Amino acid sequence: MAKKILLLSILFLTTFGCLFAQSEMPSWAFRLSPGVVLPIGDSSDLYKTGFGAAIAGERTLKKKPSLFLSGNLAYHRPPVQADTALGIFSFGAGSGLNHALSQKLLLKGFVNGGGYYGYLTDKPEEGTSSAFNPYLTVGTGLYYSVTRNLDIGAEVSYKNFIGLYNGIGISLGTVYRLGPREKIEREPEEVLPPKPEPLEEEPAGEKPDRLEIVSVEFEEIFPVFFKYYDEHAVGRVVIKNWESTPITDISVSLFVKQYMDSPKECGCLDRLEGGAESAVDLYALFTEKVLEITEGTKSAADIILDYTHAGERYTGTKVETLSFYDRNATMWDDDRKAAAFVTAKDPVVLKFSKNLAGIIKGKGSRAVNRNLRMAMAVHAALSLYGMSYVVDPTTPYETFSQQKLAVDYLQFPRQTLDYRAGDCDDLSILYGAMLESVGIETAFITTPGHIFIAFSVDMDPGQARKAFLRADELIFREDDTWIPVEVTSLHDGFLKAWEQGAKQWREAAAREKAGFFPTHLSWRVYGPVGLPTGSESIELPSRDKVTVAYLEQVIKFIDREIYPQVAKLQAEIKKTDESPKSVNRLGVLYARYGLLDRAQREFDRILKKKSDYVPALINLGNLHYLSKDMRESLVYYERAYASEPDNPKVLLSLARANHELENYGTVKEAYDRLKTLEPDLAIRFAYLDLRGEEAERASAIAEVREVVVWAE
Repeated sequence: MAKKILLLSILFLTTFGCLFAQSEMPSWAFRLSPGVVLPIGDSSDLYKTGFGAAIAGERTLKKKPSLFLSGNLAYHRPPVQADTALGIFSFGAGSGLNHALSQKLLLKGFVNGGGYYGYLTDKPEEGTSSAFNPYLTVGTGLYYSVTRNLDIGAEVSYKNFIGLYNGIGISLGTVYRLGPREKIEREPEEVLPPKPEPLEEEPAGEKPDRLEIVSVEFEEIFPVFFKYYDEHAVGRVVIKNWESTPITDISVSLFVKQYMDSPKECGCLDRLEGGAESAVDLYALFTEKVLEITEGTKSAADIILDYTHAGERYTGTKVETLSFYDRNATMWDDDRKAAAFVTAKDPVVLKFSKNLAGIIKGKGSRAVNRNLRMAMAVHAALSLYGMSYVVDPTTPYETFSQQKLAVDYLQFPRQTLDYRAGDCDDLSILYGAMLESVGIETAFITTPGHIFIAFSVDMDPGQARKAFLRADELIFREDDTWIPVEVTSLHDGFLKAWEQGAKQWREAAAREKAGFFPTHLSWRVYGPVGLPTGSESIELPSRDKVTVAYLEQVIKFIDREIYPQVAKLQAEIKKTDESPKSVNRLGVLYARYGLLDRAQREFDRILKKKSDYVPALINLGNLHYLSKDMRESLVYYERAYASEPDNPKVLLSLARANHELENYGTVKEAYDRLKTLEPDLAIRFAYLDLRGEEAERASAIAEVREVVVWAE
């Protein structure tokens, strides 16, 4: 019997070798099918249920991927009704058809035949049939793809060992594939998604499907955030290694030809094992050309794979569609995004703000915070410019701010100036850009359904509480002080806009519903952009109108701030029967806030009663000094010197007025005496020891040229 089994094995190997002897390497597979055999018909009278196993080698035909040829070797052992069993050893060849039901399920049908050798196990030398009697097997199986190279499943078959035995076989099947898996034709499906298209490989003759992009997800692109996408993902791909061996040195890049100068390398993988998948985020370094998109559009995006396999370098490209919103689009999922529209360096914005700064330079009281004065000027100028608050009926902030993923339309400052109208977000962006362009830090404040602006007065909270009468109208955050402004209130004056902004902040903050987003911090994530140069031009209101409107706001603020102090001093003056000291203190209060006419009235009032009252003489001289009338100032300083020649403030005043008139001998005499009497005061005005341009530079550095010392 052993010789016969050996002969059958040799015949099986010969048949198997003939099937696989091809000039081109086919798709090879081995199938192992252990199971049971149920006798049927006449065989059921003689035999019991037995077991068996088969091994087959399969070759998928190249031109017809669904058809395969096979060589088969099997052993079956059905027990006989008596106390013995039948052994059947068979070999043969056959063919079959594979049909893919889905990406993972495969239906297999097969038929094979050949010869068999049967014998009783207790009498192996007395076989019951010839070794070359024929047999026939017909069956079907359902397989599930576990990996690219391994399938498992179940088979049902009819087996007829002619002249000896026939039955139904039920077995478990395992298929292992040795080479790249051939693609199998299948019917289109409506339920399951289509298999991703393979990469369009560039090198000629390259085998498909080494490394494939199996899924792509893109975000919709907002052009205003084009800088943001350099470090924040615009999408993600999943790549898969279809090989059984690792792929190394993988690079994934994204290129949008119309809006990028070169591909952006998004991620690198040192190694991806056979059959493994990996996700890679996609980034894009867009050019400013995206800011030319005024209507939503789509563009082709190339996803480029570079990798090494088996020592060779390959490149593949997959083309996908990328959607762009228009340049004014944004979403309110992050309130910091508004900062991207604050284009402080836009030439149109700079023209407006820098000209305005020039108009108000030197006007208004130095006692009023510089940032506050500029904020008043911008507010007044925008009102004179004809700017209007208009709610956008299509994208009102009140509605869209609560729909975090709704797409809103925001205007750039240049556009708002051109249209002379905007929503609360548009006007806040414009006002913020104007202040930022002259070096004043701003922040966006958000409350339920509303957004407005705040600006820094560059003052710590302790100083601010002393400098401002109404501390409840200020915002104190991280050692800085901010003033909130309701910019939509354009035509009721700055103080009203400030009052409304402060009220809204207090109410929302009390309910913990207020958001505060400094522009400079927001710019770190959503950098400002520059619109392409356009034809927009602006014409500022007349210089005289701006000056009048600005000074009106400054004076209103000063009146509001000093009113309690004025009332207190006036009561003291009345109580002391107009004592020179009390009247002088009121004059100094007016002078410090730039109300020079009111100050002069009080000082003159003193001299009418007491012509040699030195503090009033010094202060009147200071008023003329500030108006650049040095000779008239000397008249009052010299009268004061005649009364009190060793008064430090008199000596300082004499030295400064004579320095402006270049009477350096008198300056030296008065200044040397001052250094002896009050060295600290002399050091503060050290430029008096210098002459000409050197003195001008020193006084500018110390910022004391236009500062006077009031006598109280």
